[in-house]
Amino acid sequence: MDCIVDLTGDHSSIAMCPDYAVGDWRYKKLSDHLFDWLPDAALKSQERRALLGDPMQMIGQACRRVFDVSDPSKRGEIGEILLHALCRQEYDTSPFVARLFYKMRSNDSVTSVDMAHVLQNEETGLLELWLGEAKLYGSAREARQSALKSIKPLWDTEFLEEMKALIGPKVETNAPYANELTWLFADQTSLDKIIERIVVPICIAADFDATKGAASRDNDYVAAVTKELQKCKKYFDKRVPDKVRFVLIFVPLDCKAKLEKRFNDRVQSLL
Repeated sequence: MDCIVDLTGDHSSIAMCPDYAVGDWRYKKLSDHLFDWLPDAALKSQERRALLGDPMQMIGQACRRVFDVSDPSKRGEIGEILLHALCRQEYDTSPFVARLFYKMRSNDSVTSVDMAHVLQNEETGLLELWLGEAKLYGSAREARQSALKSIKPLWDTEFLEEMKALIGPKVETNAPYANELTWLFADQTSLDKIIERIVVPICIAADFDATKGAASRDNDYVAAVTKELQKCKKYFDKRVPDKVRFVLIFVPLDCKAKLEKRFNDRVQSLL
């Protein structure tokens, strides 16, 4: 995956593409790339270390941990793995909770973040909490709308208080910056210490006409991607509160269905 557009010059709004080969968008390469990142996204660090000598068992365990075997068509987790891999590669973040899912609110509706990573800001020295959302959709418009709905709780005080209480016990003891994370999520630490550290990476991966119509990453294609990225950024700029920092990652797809089928076929063979 290569960054083909950096809209802001500071990597806060970027577009990524796996490139083309002989006129075809490289969905197979992207699928294989995501499969390689599956254990890193799904397993705890000690689990990965324990299975280093048996990579197939590691992959199989990661598949069982992540995917619903009853319905291969309902695997939004592909977007989560994409977000995980992009943040690891492009921003050098590190996971501190593996696949964070938890029930919240009195009506037992399930609210979750798709990614819980940490990064030390070189300029401020603050430890940033990257709590991300990924959407893999047939259109960028639908993905934007769904992503906004999902991230809105991240600026709700009640949600953050519940999240603080629930994340704390799940921080891995050998996670990067484990001591500081333990302090951050301790009962006596003010919620403000968490709020000032939150960064919300938003991955919009969606079918895109220009990707379908292109045969290479030429100037016309990059221009079309840039225009769509600008539209996405404007959408979130108008709707996300100024106090919330977000990172926007746009992945224009040739065909979501092809990517999903390629990935799901490999997963199914290991379940």
